[in-house]
Amino acid sequence: ERSRFSGRSSPGCGGSALGRGCQEMSGRRIAALAALAAAALWSPAVAVDRSKFRTCEQGSFCRRFKAWIQRPQREEALWSVLPATKAVQSDGGFAFQVKHKNEAEAHLALTVNLYASGVVRFRLNEIAAQYTRHVIPAGDVVVEPPPAGATDVKVAGTADETTFTFTSSAGAAIKAVLKHSPVGLEVSANGRVLQQLNARNYLNFERYRKFRARLPPDVASDVAAKPDDVVLDAAAHPYGVDTHGLWEEDFGGHTDKKPRGPASLGMDVTFAGNVPSLFGLSEHMTKANLPMYDEPYRFFNLDVFEYENNEPMALYGAIPVLWAIQRGSGSEPAMASAFMWINPSETFVKLERDAGAPQGAGPAHAWWTSESGVMDVVVLVGPTPPQVSMQFHDLTGPAPLPPLWALGKHQCRWNYMNEKDVATVDSSFDKYDIPYDVMWLDIEHTDGKAYFTWHPANFPEPGKMIDAISAKRRKFVNVVDPHIKKDDKFQVFKDIRDKGLFIKKVDWRMMDDPTDRKPADWDSIPEKIPDPTAQKPDVWSDEDDGPWEHPKIDNPEYKGVWKPRQIVDPNSPKSDFEGWCWPGTSGYPDFTDPKMREYWGSNFALDKYAGTNADTYVWNDMNEPSVFNGPEVTCPRDAVHPNGDVEHRDVHNMYGYYVHRATFEGLERRVPGDRPFVLTRSFFISSHRYAAIWTGDNYAKWEHLGTSIAMIGALTLGGQSLVGADVGGFFKHPSPEMAVRWYQLGVLAYPFLRNHAHLETPRREPYVFDEDTMLKVKASLQLRYRMLPLWYTIFEEYHRLGKPVVRPLFWDFLHDPETHSDEEAVENQIMLGDVVLVHGVSKPISEASETTIYLPATAGWYDLLTGAYSPSGRYTVPLTLDSIPAFYRAGTVVPLKSRVRRSSSCMALDPHTLNIYVDPATGEATGRLYLDDYKTKAYKDGSSFLEVIFEFKGGVLRAISTRGSPPAEVSAEVERVKIFGLAKAPSKATLQVKGESTRLPAPRVEQVPAGPGGKAGTAAEVKVAPWIDLRTGKDWSLTIA
Repeated sequence: ERSRFSGRSSPGCGGSALGRGCQEMSGRRIAALAALAAAALWSPAVAVDRSKFRTCEQGSFCRRFKAWIQRPQREEALWSVLPATKAVQSDGGFAFQVKHKNEAEAHLALTVNLYASGVVRFRLNEIAAQYTRHVIPAGDVVVEPPPAGATDVKVAGTADETTFTFTSSAGAAIKAVLKHSPVGLEVSANGRVLQQLNARNYLNFERYRKFRARLPPDVASDVAAKPDDVVLDAAAHPYGVDTHGLWEEDFGGHTDKKPRGPASLGMDVTFAGNVPSLFGLSEHMTKANLPMYDEPYRFFNLDVFEYENNEPMALYGAIPVLWAIQRGSGSEPAMASAFMWINPSETFVKLERDAGAPQGAGPAHAWWTSESGVMDVVVLVGPTPPQVSMQFHDLTGPAPLPPLWALGKHQCRWNYMNEKDVATVDSSFDKYDIPYDVMWLDIEHTDGKAYFTWHPANFPEPGKMIDAISAKRRKFVNVVDPHIKKDDKFQVFKDIRDKGLFIKKVDWRMMDDPTDRKPADWDSIPEKIPDPTAQKPDVWSDEDDGPWEHPKIDNPEYKGVWKPRQIVDPNSPKSDFEGWCWPGTSGYPDFTDPKMREYWGSNFALDKYAGTNADTYVWNDMNEPSVFNGPEVTCPRDAVHPNGDVEHRDVHNMYGYYVHRATFEGLERRVPGDRPFVLTRSFFISSHRYAAIWTGDNYAKWEHLGTSIAMIGALTLGGQSLVGADVGGFFKHPSPEMAVRWYQLGVLAYPFLRNHAHLETPRREPYVFDEDTMLKVKASLQLRYRMLPLWYTIFEEYHRLGKPVVRPLFWDFLHDPETHSDEEAVENQIMLGDVVLVHGVSKPISEASETTIYLPATAGWYDLLTGAYSPSGRYTVPLTLDSIPAFYRAGTVVPLKSRVRRSSSCMALDPHTLNIYVDPATGEATGRLYLDDYKTKAYKDGSSFLEVIFEFKGGVLRAISTRGSPPAEVSAEVERVKIFGLAKAPSKATLQVKGESTRLPAPRVEQVPAGPGGKAGTAAEVKVAPWIDLRTGKDWSLTIA
């Protein structure tokens, strides 16, 4: 114990904690400073090439849907539920048939599921479709087996509607009313209507039809006297239907063949009541309070170069989840709910208000349309934010608990060029006492961009290089992208090719339609007919000239030789699809196939991936997928996935998901019991089960720094909490001030903390900046490492309960209307758990020497660095470069560590510090600490961890609840307690353990200055010796008097 108190650390961790001060600048650092001075000379063009990416109007299905919802007589009921077809399914769901007014038979199957957590799920699919519509396999997005169904469902029906009522596991009274004609759904919680599906009758469902047929098969359609007059769907109606793009479509020099024809679907949802704000719809670079653009938000995962701010255009990932706040009237509480659209094909979402409605008032509307697949929509009823998040994870599964090192600093660049470069960067962090956990390598480490290989000249001994990093208790991450270099000498390429696991292209050819039949009267009309204008010449002599024959002419009614109709040959030959990416010509594996995922994962085995060890983890980039010469820089929609003969259009937004899932599962098998780490750029709903996410190739621009708060918040509302943005920006180079501000925000608001930079930018490791900047960055990183116990504790809550690690303020303070729509509260601030409030600074101090903060309604707030108390309210505060505004919530006990070492693993044996921020009204506080071995899955045994619930009350700190027994290789001790907001200065401290009391040294008292709107206060620090061993359970207390 004393050796640890004296600062001895674990092997590979150095001799003492960091903080010895800065050493003199080396020649390398001076050279780096010179490079910084030249940074301003490097300035790539800043503009996305919009011509590469299509809009709603340029996509036929979205354009059709916009016309469809403006059709005459839109209120007419077209699709109706047949209540007599109701059937209870084996999973507890309710099935119905849905019939179109202008068809003879019911062709749609409706399923309504009610889950105990408070989820209502609504699904539409075709009955006996011409082609099988793609359904996401069970377990890929929605967990398998599915969540527990509601057990107390009461069903009541009338001719007009079927009503389902039940009580959620959290006690909310939920009612779902299925409207029969037109089909729709109205969902209420505790007597208040929250969401209405198809309330505006926008429903569209384009069933598959025979090639080039106007209408899909149906008894009525087949005999329709005037098929052009039938009002069926957005692809078949008499109101000037836009037929361009039904069967093939051109964009950007590429032709998309559609042998299965139109198959899009769409619907509207209304968030009822007074809805000030909508949130979510990740991933877009927009405000947190989602703007209602003229152009719909687009979901189509793309490699977007130089993306811009305040845009609804698609980016790298898709989490089509939309949150709404619904304010109550009078004494009614505000409520929250969310709507989820589970469809991996291209999707557009349009947000709207009623015409003439004031901004941020009244109901809000959204219409959704997807190119193909089935309609699978989910109402997360809430009606509180924690319940919405819990419902999301009940449906999609919990996130794994990340290893502690994943929450530390990640050091990345395109590229560290060789083994010496890696060693120099690593040792430089140690030289300047800057902590970091993970070294990263980008694509240049490979042999010709053939992943799973090493550049033979630059990385000749990768095993030694990585072992050297491991010896310092750090980790390594290599990029492994999913495009596979076409090279017969590359074993991975040969294996995938020989197994037939590449995505295919179709070499289209035409064929006779075998169902086409020659009409019975076809041959009754001759090719030639007598010329009616011809007359037998008067001089004609039958005796001399022979019988006169009437001359023949072409018959204008002759139909020609009958030939069957030509259709696309469904057996057109296929070959491996090839596209261009970093290696040049590349193949693209079909990761939807479990066999491909199994093979991919096997390549991470330590005996196959040469040069790696068990401390090597993986980054999947370019997995949208990125195809440099493809339409919209991605895979053609009419490419075919051999697994199930599925067109790429049907699964596009899930391609990246399947890539990082395969990687995660491979790492799980590589070292059983280890916690895998994978970073992905492309993602979909449920990616949280497999990967960390970053916001892609951002810019070193103040607006990108500021908007990262909204982007991170939207991701976490979509269930993805291990997320971050490239600190300092990927493109261009940050000024020293921008770098400082970005680190100050990132250490408090980015769960995944990595800086990354473009190949052509100057180096930006913290130690290459001027000394003042370096010290400020270092201070920020040391703060992150001191706060790791808090971060890890919050992550365990996310893993177990689905609570976002960082989240918009309304999630914790729904009762405070300012958190719904106030610009500062919504756009510039974010919460770390329910403990820390962070306000980003996204302007240089020359433009803004002060800022406005909003502290939500609660017991008050303490400045994170000074401990100064402020009551809730709005304040203007001065800015300095030393910190950004950040606050601990009053009434909390915060677990920290006071010693910062070279990596998080080196801190495992160090004791904890507890900071107590009392509620000034009660003098009380509560808090939580969770710890385990930080790296394996041993905690899943139900005991190999420690959870402690702390209470500070009446001047006494104690554990009111403990669970588990942590391993010996981690510290569960407390060496220091610091209390802020004391009513008076204490003079003594007493530790009692198992009935024995120990008088501790007198508390060190300090006066804390007043925070904005507050009064000066008193803080006291107690050094505890012997340390409090939390393994002893609840049988201890610390009294301050």
